[in-house]
Amino acid sequence: LVVTVAVSLLAIVQPDATLFDLLALDRRDVIHGELWRLLSVTLLHAGLVHLFFNMYALWLLGPLVEQIWGSRLFAGFYVLTGIAASTASIVFSPGPAVGASGAIFGLVGVLLAGTRVHHPMLDRRARAIVPQLGVIVVINLAFGFLAGGAIDNAAHIGGLLSGLWLG
Repeated sequence: LVVTVAVSLLAIVQPDATLFDLLALDRRDVIHGELWRLLSVTLLHAGLVHLFFNMYALWLLGPLVEQIWGSRLFAGFYVLTGIAASTASIVFSPGPAVGASGAIFGLVGVLLAGTRVHHPMLDRRARAIVPQLGVIVVINLAFGFLAGGAIDNAAHIGGLLSGLWLG
């Protein structure tokens, strides 16, 4: 979270967009071997509102995933769903793209499937959040479809599906 905020803020205030050029998800660059972009895209955001909402979601969901499955699996889930989201974006969206929401949707998928299949002990906070995740996903996907291509729903769906599978 701290690294993402720092990199995003630096990229936002940087006048020549060098970090965006280096880290954003772009189909051509990935095809030409710049595979780090499949994950570095999670460090960039298109503005302060985009950064705030993604980091707020990560602030709420990350600790739940980490509490249930531990730090290593949390990191693994985040990385794998981020790569899956980027892959879906490359295949189904015109791009380029920025943001961590694909990986965050992946964490939602892990929580939705993992809590149903494995029945972990949930604290009061988790019991309040997890049942609402399905509605939140539907609302976010609806916004994505209504935004006329400004929101990368392919990444959201790719992250969600990979998270459901991992969960």
